[in-house]
Amino acid sequence: MPEFMVISTGGTIASRPGSLGLTPSLPGEELLSSLDGLERHGGVTILDLFSKDSSNMSPEDWKMMAACLKAEEEEYDGFLILHGTDTMAYSASALSFFLPGFSKPVVLTGSMFPMGEPGSDAESNVRESFAFLSALAMEGRTGVCISFHGRLIHGPRSQKILSHDTTAFSSINYPELGFIRNGKAVLGEKPFLAPRYPVDVSSLSVETSIFLVTLFPGFKARFLEHLADAAPRAIVLEALGLGGVPYLGENLLNPIARFRERNIPVVITTQCVYGGVDLSVYEVGKRTLALGAISGKDMTREAIIAKLMITLPVCGTDCLEELLHENFCDEISAPPPQG
Repeated sequence: MPEFMVISTGGTIASRPGSLGLTPSLPGEELLSSLDGLERHGGVTILDLFSKDSSNMSPEDWKMMAACLKAEEEEYDGFLILHGTDTMAYSASALSFFLPGFSKPVVLTGSMFPMGEPGSDAESNVRESFAFLSALAMEGRTGVCISFHGRLIHGPRSQKILSHDTTAFSSINYPELGFIRNGKAVLGEKPFLAPRYPVDVSSLSVETSIFLVTLFPGFKARFLEHLADAAPRAIVLEALGLGGVPYLGENLLNPIARFRERNIPVVITTQCVYGGVDLSVYEVGKRTLALGAISGKDMTREAIIAKLMITLPVCGTDCLEELLHENFCDEISAPPPQG
């Protein structure tokens, strides 16, 4: 029988009412104690790594999870991480970049309502996660993914798009990896996972001096100018449509030029959930390319930020565009064939 480790980190799934609202307080052992039949999937070891509302998650917590997974890699056939939903997509992306060549499947899940609450999705999400984890382990599949509401989503392509509904997560610009049918896991797409990355991420270093800015009509150019004075390591602009950055009236191209003069990379993504950016289509995109901006292509916001955080400490800015556009773990789509 396979052996699995459950790593509990808190979140709604482990929450109970407190004086100021729901707060994570349920240990992993107690959380799973009411779920009979899990043993049919194999042996289960439970580890309480920490207990946080995921809004309080930090990159230090990503490093703790990654270090734990590395330390236990040879002892278990798969890992289930119980996690809050608000930053689960960030953690799934970060772990994907922290764990090149990791030899076991890692599944993250949580719930929109606490375990044991009437109508909660917690029990079904945990049971379905074990079903997915067993199927992945049986087929020798690896990678980091999210199991939620009967669907398996590739970690660096995941995003929480609904704040209340139990169908909270979507797979962005990428097929789902599996689904539950009649209580059984059916696996689909097998992601590309590079056995090693072009940079050494084993130190688990993280750069957090990154600004994420959402543009809107009338956005003041001087606000971006002030960001240059703060000297971040990178700027991510959530632009309009396919990546449009306004330059009539409030000219936002001048601040981008200033960032580049100061060797501050500017990555442009879109506020649209699906489709990604293509800066080569419209003038409002081409002008940014001429200034040296980097296209975020079809990566999610979470994947872009996590990839920047993890690659900047080891590569700096000299080859950043090349690395951002290199496919590590199917976080970015390959360009269509030419001709």
